[in-house]
Formats: sequence, C-alpha cells, structure tokens
Amino acid sequence: MNLEALKWIIDNRVELIEENVDGTKYNSGTTVGIAKFLLGNQGDLDSLSPPQKYHYTEFIMPLIESVPCEGIYGEDTCTGNGFIDDESLVGCYIEDEFQCQLCRDDSERISSE
Repeated sequence: MNLEALKWIIDNRVELIEENVDGTKYNSGTTVGIAKFLLGNQGDLDSLSPPQKYHYTEFIMPLIESVPCEGIYGEDTCTGNGFIDDESLVGCYIEDEFQCQLCRDDSERISSE
C-alpha cells in the first residue's frame, strides 16, 4: 500500500475517492473515513472489518496500488510493466500525468530528439 499517495490524495484530492464511490450504493464519506483510518494505522488492513475491507479494495486501492500507466501514446504503448511505480505515483497525481518512470523517460527522450 502506497501510504504516501494515500496521504496526498486525502490532503489534496479527496474527491478522487469520492468519485470512485459515486454511482454505487455506498457512502463516499464512509470510504473517506476508512482511508483516513488506514492512514492513521499505517495501512494495517487487519484493523479493518470485512465491510471496511470491501471499501478499501473497491474504492481506495485502485488509487494507490497497481495504478495503470497511460503509456507514451496511450495505454497500449507503455514501455514498462503497465503500472506506475510507487516512487512515481505521488508525482503523477501532482502533475496529473500517469506515466511509469520508463514511459516518462522515453517521452522526455522522444521530445528532446
């Protein structure tokens, strides 16, 4: 679990969690509360009840684990493993550009040629 990304989302773009919940029968306030609880407990999933784990798995985890890379020219053009590495994830949220480090490097190289 990328706690740094979770903290950034809670502090700066909590609507990302809320948007993941919108259109479901679940309350986004509950999910945000679970995210804050997890952050306060250093990501200890064992401290969650089964319903809380559901909120984590469905609405929070997709934002902080195995986040897809957009690739250089689209998803099918990722030169890495298809996912953003943990070290780059917060930067991706800050810049609103979701490329893994390999795609970012390749994009910069292509731009400079």
